[in-house]
Amino acid sequence: MRLYVTPASPWVRRVVVSILELGLRDRFEFVQTKWPHSWGTRRVAHPGDFPQDTPVERIPALVAGDLHLADSHAICDYVNGELGGWRLLAREGVARWRALADISVANAVIEAQIARRAELLREERERSDDFIGKMRDRSLRCLAALDKRAPGLGADFDLAQITIAVACGYQDWRYPSDDWRSDAPALGAWFDRVSSRPSLVATKPAETPQV
Repeated sequence: MRLYVTPASPWVRRVVVSILELGLRDRFEFVQTKWPHSWGTRRVAHPGDFPQDTPVERIPALVAGDLHLADSHAICDYVNGELGGWRLLAREGVARWRALADISVANAVIEAQIARRAELLREERERSDDFIGKMRDRSLRCLAALDKRAPGLGADFDLAQITIAVACGYQDWRYPSDDWRSDAPALGAWFDRVSSRPSLVATKPAETPQV
């Protein structure tokens, strides 16, 4: 299976951490993509098979035979269900919905982080400070909400915890001046503990290679 990746994307990191936690690394070929800083507002011309493999032209993207999956949510679902025996997210029942409740909030953090990043990559004269502030506030508000869930994060490092950890890690890396821990101290302490997991150490974010 072929997975298109880049080290800066929290959506990619979420998938790769899931793969590593399930012990499936040998099943995947990771294909590094390159993106100019204009990716947020302009079309990027990609070489090779990438445009054919994913007309969405976003990452992560998975090619598994004749199956093409074009976003992190679908890929995590596939990895968990088809390859991982539902070990990262229950197939049904209350446990599934509780995990999805946490995932939905953590996903909102990541969506806001990425939207903020795209806006910051615009030329300064084109940026909307109001939009940047709105996305910052959304991320911090959602992290504070997840702080209430921190005492219930158990020993099983499931997809909910993976997604929350990826959101926290991206916040620390991309926006270090945001003092999110002051409003989410329990979540910050939890993240500091889980950050030593091999899957998270191996996927620490780094800048995307440029075209």
